[in-house]
Amino acid sequence: MSGCCPILLSFCLIGSIFSMSWAWQVDLPHKIEGLLNSCLVIPCSFDYYQYPPNDPDRVVWYKYVSKGYPLVYDNWYPNKVISIFKGKTQRYNQQPGYKTCSLRIYPVTWSHHRQKIYPWVDPEHVGRSTYRFFDKTVTIEVTGIAKKPDIMIVGDMKVGQNVQVECSVYHTCPSDPPTLKLSIPERGNQMTHTTWSMGLYKSSVTSTMTIENDLQIVECTVWHPGGQHASTSKTLNAKCSFSPLTISAPQNEFLEGYASKVACTASYTCPKHIPTLKWNYENVPASTESSKITNTMWKTVSTLTFTPSANDHWRSLTCYALFSGGGRQEKSITLRVKRNMVSRGWSFTSPGSITGMRGSCIIIPCRFTYSTAQPAGLRVIWYLYQSNGYPPVLDQTHSVISKFQGKTSLIGSVKEGNCSLKIEGLQMSHNQDRLYPWIDKNPITSFHTKDGLLYDKTTQLIVSDHAQKPQLNIGGIPRVGEKSKVSCSVRHTCPSAPPTLTLNGESGDSPPTETLVSDGIWERTIERTWTVKEEDQSVNCAVQYQGGQRATGELQLNVECPYEEITMVKPPGEVPEGVATNITCSVSYTCKKNKPTIEWNFENMHISSYTKPSMSNTYEAVSNLTFIGSMGDDGKLLTCTAKFLMGETSNRTVLHIKKYIKPAEERDPNENNTILAANVPFRITGLTHSCVVIPCSFCYERPLTRGIWSKESGDVIYHNSQSNVLDHFKGRTRLLGDLMEGNCSLEIDNIMPFDNGPFCFHAEKGHEKYIFNNSCVFIIMKATPGKPVMSPLPKDVSAGSVITVSCSVTHTCPSHPPEFSWSIPILSSEVTHIMRTQDIWEITSTITFMVAGGDGVKNLTCTAIFWRDKQQARTVQLNVMGSLMYQVRSSLPISIPVSALVLIAVILAAVLGVIVCRKRRCVNDSLTPPPRPEKRRSLWDRLSRRDLEHNKKPPRPPKGGIIWSQLSRRQRSSDDFRL
Repeated sequence: MSGCCPILLSFCLIGSIFSMSWAWQVDLPHKIEGLLNSCLVIPCSFDYYQYPPNDPDRVVWYKYVSKGYPLVYDNWYPNKVISIFKGKTQRYNQQPGYKTCSLRIYPVTWSHHRQKIYPWVDPEHVGRSTYRFFDKTVTIEVTGIAKKPDIMIVGDMKVGQNVQVECSVYHTCPSDPPTLKLSIPERGNQMTHTTWSMGLYKSSVTSTMTIENDLQIVECTVWHPGGQHASTSKTLNAKCSFSPLTISAPQNEFLEGYASKVACTASYTCPKHIPTLKWNYENVPASTESSKITNTMWKTVSTLTFTPSANDHWRSLTCYALFSGGGRQEKSITLRVKRNMVSRGWSFTSPGSITGMRGSCIIIPCRFTYSTAQPAGLRVIWYLYQSNGYPPVLDQTHSVISKFQGKTSLIGSVKEGNCSLKIEGLQMSHNQDRLYPWIDKNPITSFHTKDGLLYDKTTQLIVSDHAQKPQLNIGGIPRVGEKSKVSCSVRHTCPSAPPTLTLNGESGDSPPTETLVSDGIWERTIERTWTVKEEDQSVNCAVQYQGGQRATGELQLNVECPYEEITMVKPPGEVPEGVATNITCSVSYTCKKNKPTIEWNFENMHISSYTKPSMSNTYEAVSNLTFIGSMGDDGKLLTCTAKFLMGETSNRTVLHIKKYIKPAEERDPNENNTILAANVPFRITGLTHSCVVIPCSFCYERPLTRGIWSKESGDVIYHNSQSNVLDHFKGRTRLLGDLMEGNCSLEIDNIMPFDNGPFCFHAEKGHEKYIFNNSCVFIIMKATPGKPVMSPLPKDVSAGSVITVSCSVTHTCPSHPPEFSWSIPILSSEVTHIMRTQDIWEITSTITFMVAGGDGVKNLTCTAIFWRDKQQARTVQLNVMGSLMYQVRSSLPISIPVSALVLIAVILAAVLGVIVCRKRRCVNDSLTPPPRPEKRRSLWDRLSRRDLEHNKKPPRPPKGGIIWSQLSRRQRSSDDFRL
């Protein structure tokens, strides 16, 4: 029968088919569930007892309907498969000869829901024996929700234990089974797929996990083909567990008197059950610390610092643990305490270490005591400390080790508790050896001890082959010319053969002394006394030991050069004002290198100094001051100070200044001279080394041909014939006035401190002599010029503003007036010179300057420079503000409004007018322009650079002519504007 005719043939043969159905068997589920978008495998198998099919591997699936045979699967005619199954069906697990008819549907859709289908084996051959396949159908149930997987845990449900976790799910797609994923770390994961029943399959994943906490949650997720998934979780509810307490100690036995650390450890799996640990030795200090050991184990450790005594032997040491959940544990150990070998009723003391020189001897001091009465017949034995054994160093009844053979002996009485050991002839082989005594009737081997127990009680021998430098000391500071004592000492360990000491190659003034400074250490000292000299630089001390070792120590003396107090040879007493007085201070000192500098507390006065030898190693420094006092110095201190390399000495006296009073004029009645009236001040002030002008005038109708100035003694200080002038005044005096006009003013240049006068004026005409009343003057000298006075200035000034300030100073030399110097660049300046009184002139410098940028306090200084370069200065401070605005104004942008251009044009016209005016000698200073913007600099640039052009000294007044007319003229500075 052909594959296309099974339906027609079935009608004609139906009777015979029914009669033969008992010979066949088809296994097929009645109903099967499929997951949407997943796959579905419908299991199917058949068997027969008779009437075998012609082609048992030919299987076709049909949809069950009342009429017809709609194809669900046909590998011969796939295009005739109905639409809902077309391209979605195929044979599953088809193997020739295995009699299977299983069908795989993928993907499952909603159109497959409630579909009844059935298989047909060999549909092309239908006959009397053909089985009624449509009598057994399978109904497809489609679901859109994936079933949750099942979690099963097998094992001991305790925290920290390993359990097996299985996650499984049932499905109907064995060809593409679902994927299972656990939320725990993968440890031996195993995936299995099994057939559970007809049409139902089971997929499982199995893993091993360690329970980390009591409420740990395990999750599992299943993923089906087509994307459907589902999850489930399970809380373990595990039990917490506690491990037994443990006690650990560093050793099995405890040592009497030695602290040991004993630890009690409680281990548990849940941190909420942290325990409290206690010991049965409550007064012993203990520390507790909790920590996490692993992910599932915690521990709490209590560490006991336990120092046992002899009474603790065989007692129990117990640790108690009380857990927060209510559990309680305890653990005990039995104490085994070993007695300390050195606490057997006696003890000894000896140094921890002692140093000796090779070839010399050494004594180890040792004392012992018994807690009870000292037994009779005790022996002292010294041993070399070793980790194994007890080699003797000193034993009066047995031999000792070779390197100490014949070298050791006891010092002192054993009955008096003395166990000191002396070692002769130290060798380098003894270095680092540790020795200790044993003082007991029983031998040391009868006591059990742990290694190292005696280590801290031993004395270490340190043998050196290098001698230590001796120590030098000096009593006080050595002073030149005085006696000084120096000592040299060295420490050693052998009083029977001490080292040899020498000072500068010689022994001391007296025999050396030996002093016990500590246990086993002696100090040997020698001393010498000598007279200190300036050239003494250091002292040397040499030491030599019995083994031939040598060392030298040196002490730098740093000798001091003493000096006496400075003295004022003759205090000035009462001093006339303005009159020079010589005052001398002198000081005696030692050491030529210590020459002092003698200073006075008054400046600008002549000082001369010199030094002369006084006696052996002694010198005298002398300073002479030419003192010129003023009335302002009355009551002040005059001080001279001698400054040495180290230190200084001063002397002082109170000044008493007497004001100069005009003396009464005395005339010789026998003189036959014409007496005229003159106008000369009786006193005038003069600045030393500068010049002074003595104003002088007279009225007489007849001209005089010669004017003469002289002292009261008659010595001439001015004459038109230099041969008549005293040498001291030659070239320093000249008449400034015109005798024909009655002007007899005198200039004295480079005036000396003792040029006080009085100086008197008289005249001659031929053989006639003329004398004048009120024609004598006394010059009051001053060494320091007066300070300039500056006109008031505002406290705050704006950057870019123009300020005018004046600086004035008085003087008595109009022929050479002072000059001024300013600390800033100036725009304009003017100097005025006026006479204040008959003998005092005032000169004033008035300047205009622009305040530049740079906010803050700035200095403005005016300096007056007097004739022959004596100077005085005055400084004021200005608080400059507004620098930012000034800089903005000084840095105009390229684009300028029309109104600004007009303003600039007006300013430029004014500037050009001023320049033309100045070329025509116009003197209108008020039109002085500020510097051009391109020439502007910051205030500090201006203050730090002195403009030589603007600081030119004003011109001196012309010489000759009448002095009064010269002084009345105003002098104008020739400074130009700074452009």
